[in-house]
Amino acid sequence: MAISLSAARLAVKSPLIAQPDPSHTVWSRLEPLATSDDVSDSLQARIADPLWMLARQWQFNELQGEDAGSPISAALAVVGLPVSTLLHQQNAVDAVTLPAGAAAIEALVEHEQVLSVHPKLNAQAGQQLMRRLRAAGLPDAGQVLRAQFPAALPAPDDAVADNAGFVWHMLLDQRAIDAQALASTLKALPDRAALEAFTSGLGVAAAQVGSAADLLSHWLGWLDELALDGSAPGASPYWQPQRLEYSFALGAQGDGPPVRLQADEYADGRLDWHSFTLGAAANLPGGPSEAFDVPPKDAPPPRPPLPTTARYPGMPADRYWEFEDGRVNFGMLGAAKSDLTRLAVLEYALVFSNDWFTLPLTLPTNALYRVSQFDVRDNFGITLTIPPAGWNMFEMSLQPGAPVARLDNALYLCPALNTLEGPPLEHVLLVRDEMANLVWGIEKRVQGASGEAIDRKFESTRLSTNQTLRPSADAPANGALLQYTLQTPVAANWVPFLPVRKEGATPANWAIQLQRGVVTHYYQVTASRLADPVNLRYSAFIERLRSNRFVETTGVQGAVDNQLQGFMFHPRGSLLRLDPNAPVASDFLRVEEEEVPRDGIELKRRFNYARDAQGRALLWIGRSKTTGRGEGASGLKFDVVTRGKV
Repeated sequence: MAISLSAARLAVKSPLIAQPDPSHTVWSRLEPLATSDDVSDSLQARIADPLWMLARQWQFNELQGEDAGSPISAALAVVGLPVSTLLHQQNAVDAVTLPAGAAAIEALVEHEQVLSVHPKLNAQAGQQLMRRLRAAGLPDAGQVLRAQFPAALPAPDDAVADNAGFVWHMLLDQRAIDAQALASTLKALPDRAALEAFTSGLGVAAAQVGSAADLLSHWLGWLDELALDGSAPGASPYWQPQRLEYSFALGAQGDGPPVRLQADEYADGRLDWHSFTLGAAANLPGGPSEAFDVPPKDAPPPRPPLPTTARYPGMPADRYWEFEDGRVNFGMLGAAKSDLTRLAVLEYALVFSNDWFTLPLTLPTNALYRVSQFDVRDNFGITLTIPPAGWNMFEMSLQPGAPVARLDNALYLCPALNTLEGPPLEHVLLVRDEMANLVWGIEKRVQGASGEAIDRKFESTRLSTNQTLRPSADAPANGALLQYTLQTPVAANWVPFLPVRKEGATPANWAIQLQRGVVTHYYQVTASRLADPVNLRYSAFIERLRSNRFVETTGVQGAVDNQLQGFMFHPRGSLLRLDPNAPVASDFLRVEEEEVPRDGIELKRRFNYARDAQGRALLWIGRSKTTGRGEGASGLKFDVVTRGKV
């Protein structure tokens, strides 16, 4: 419909409005207008004819030159502060000074004692010394050391369930040197003269005392580099048992006040800059405002880094009709109109994924860095200065009360370790059981007598809660129509966690914690019935329960002809223990209730192996916590009535 300007009482101030310049239409980008929730048909890119393909290439700007340069080099300047201290989150007094060339932060935080909890490795380290002594022509000295420091590999409680522990007990018990005990004795010697006196006491000839002392010194150095050994038994001092995660802080000292970085919830075994926050706690003074003003440490790259296109598995090809590997099928990613997150991922992958570049940069470890200069040169010779993006997506978070409003252009680069993780020495699941209204700690794998992992479920079957007495041959048949069960059995490797009131909770703020408990099972232990030949296997089962150090027993109750005894199953591993060195019957772990979500959590304790920036091999035992696999069902019921066999 035409509209008259005069009829509409509109005045034209410029003739360009009444007579605009001719325009032309171009395609700079195709925006799909979806009429269906399925995007697979549009992503198939069906081919019609050559002319149609040329038109589609023209529409997708494949025939257009943009006169845009590609980055070919970059000039980068980085300044930073060295990390100087490692300290507890709540106790800044016990700070550990980190010297130059210290081990990676992950290893220092996670490591716990190795030789004391792995008798097989301890004995094998002693065998290494015996082999060295034999190679040096001193086999008698090795036998004397074995007699003075015998390595003990105790027999397992159940040889069938812990077969590896039984085998290594028969092979190595008292047949190797206790490496940990010998190392403690050698380290206590004050000087070289004392070491040679100790060596001469091993029956070494006077002419070989010096070489034998050197051999012991070399072996002691080898043992120190074998694994990072903790100073105290049990978990790392940075492990928070009530949270089932690590908590620590780092101090970075420069010319100004120190910087304090806090890692409150480090649990997944991968330490990176986003694991840290900056806060102002009473025991962590100082802030970064002046620390970054005077850069105390310059870390220029040894050579200009070359920008490379960012790649990821399944990335779309650069050309539209180029064959792809098919590892990721974007055509199967159906998205509704309201599914904004999936649409954003699709748009990034299909449109903007080739616009990102990466710069490989090697920096000294254990330091807090920021980029002071960033210039990029393209293939046309144009140098462009890249300013800070100002995004807080790629910088550390700040806790309430932090000394600064934000950390502009600051990034903590932790040692990038490619850690090799061994099979779990201990594997525990914490799941919620809605039917029983409990949280269960399920021990799947624990360390056996030799230190090797054993299947806790198989051992639980050996400690079966379904064992029953067989009636004697002259006993009358049970003809009861209804049979009453006070409590259904639960597997021995299922440990309950009961809700208890949190210490210090008030009626206005009533908070709970989950405290580890036990399930008590009562079994028939009448002597006459246990002596019956038909109950031979049941009698052996009772003896296994009574001899197991992780099973607590109660007194025998009842009449002489009907005696019962209670058995309480405690955890065998250390993940569900507050103090593994305390008696298991008096050690109760309390876990914060919010740490066990509906999906549960998965705890693992295992060996980690990595090489640091100096090329040193690092071996340590660490722990990790990840999301679980969902809820569980223990089958625990009370007051169950079933129909008997007539």
